[in-house]
Amino acid sequence: MKKCILGVLILFSACEEEITLDINQESQTLVVEGGIEPGFPPYVILTRNQGYFDPINVNTYEDLFIKEAEIKVWTNNLDGSSDSINLTLISDSTPFFTDLDYFNSPNNYEFSKTDRKYYLEIKWNNHTITSMTTIPEITPLDSLWVKQNPNTEADWWKESTCDIWSVYSDDASIQNNILIRSKRLEHWKRTSHGIVNIEDPNLLLFDCGSDILINGESFETVFLRPNPGSIPPLASYQSERYEINNNQDSVFLPPDVVLIKFCQIDESSMRFWRSVVRQVTINGNPVSEPMNLVSNINGGLGIWTGYAPVYYKVPIVKDTVIFNQYIPGIDEIF
Repeated sequence: MKKCILGVLILFSACEEEITLDINQESQTLVVEGGIEPGFPPYVILTRNQGYFDPINVNTYEDLFIKEAEIKVWTNNLDGSSDSINLTLISDSTPFFTDLDYFNSPNNYEFSKTDRKYYLEIKWNNHTITSMTTIPEITPLDSLWVKQNPNTEADWWKESTCDIWSVYSDDASIQNNILIRSKRLEHWKRTSHGIVNIEDPNLLLFDCGSDILINGESFETVFLRPNPGSIPPLASYQSERYEINNNQDSVFLPPDVVLIKFCQIDESSMRFWRSVVRQVTINGNPVSEPMNLVSNINGGLGIWTGYAPVYYKVPIVKDTVIFNQYIPGIDEIF
């Protein structure tokens, strides 16, 4: 028996052959993230794709961004004319294309409107990349309110943990595609430098989907805090609270203040952002099925989205109810 096993091992070892895989390298492709919404100039962020096996070093992040491109956005008017805006780079250190003169020009200020189509054209590296999106009609929430997280009601030391709830009445006559983002404008923490506000740098994606399951209905839903890079990925907010400092003194921390962006978007944009949500949800799951993001960029990758948003500024104070919309500054959005 031992001789037979030895013979099999020798047979297999003699059949070993070095295999070299010739993997086709993808050509360099432009990746677009752009958006437009009423009252604000359109914006575009451009990056380039990277090969899976390409080396990563200290310059990789900087090299991904594209800072030289010709970008135009235009829309057609009812009388057959068209209005257009050329986007330029804000600065060499910020890979962000927009129109800095948007608010200084009366004509530009009326450029971004609901119920219009907006066309994007990018000329880069002898390529022309195009896309089209629509800004739908705006549909606000009925109300929002702050409620203590039910999982912490039994723990007095966690009673500052709260969630944002809302009521939304869906319009049955149209297909609504909803995208929700949020950002903590104020989040106070005790540090070695004292009590400081560490706000979220960006509006983070919470969820996106169509109204296919709730068409024409009014329903309650909760807006948890997006928490990228953490498991679970969603968390709660903090109301005012006290923290013990070195078991000697208590430090008062003000409540979080949250900006909610509740948007309507068109179907192609919804398909992209919905696939982003699913990617985040299954990230790290070894048995999940890989999926590709659904792009609406012709000649490239990424997304060009028309947003029809309403904003709400929510202080995380228990039993607070909000009906009124909030008009944010451009620095709070971007």
